[in-house]
Amino acid sequence: MTAGATAGLPPAPEGGPAYRIVVGVDGSPHSNAALRWSVDQAAARGGAVTAVFAWQVPFVSIPGAFDRGELQEAYRAFLVKTVSEAVPAPPVPLAPVLAEGDPTEALVRAADGADLLVLGIRGRSPAAGLLLGSVSQACAASASCPVVLVKRQDDPA
Repeated sequence: MTAGATAGLPPAPEGGPAYRIVVGVDGSPHSNAALRWSVDQAAARGGAVTAVFAWQVPFVSIPGAFDRGELQEAYRAFLVKTVSEAVPAPPVPLAPVLAEGDPTEALVRAADGADLLVLGIRGRSPAAGLLLGSVSQACAASASCPVVLVKRQDDPA
């Protein structure tokens, strides 16, 4: 499928609210492809994209091992850099959103009321060789809107 293909999705409603796409971003090649696909789809429908990066304070048994504020700022910088590098000049409104918590819960919550939730088929986990990532699979099973899974174009799978 080319980046501009619509995969049988309905056109954006005329005169109605903007077509809203939520995309999960984690810096992996598949999520970058999902972000670019989402921007193309939003451009074709006169819509907008929300790029969500979910993060959590690492669990360790040493109290105070991580400064929450420093982590949040580092993740915010990561999100902005990732989105800017993947889509340097978006033709549609593109809002990066940092969400603290479980990635599946954060993405499903962010997609509530959206027209689409878009995810890369694999993320950054050590199990990246699996056909479908655990977050993608869980979101597809529980999101209230259609879910599109995108793989990077050069993926031999």
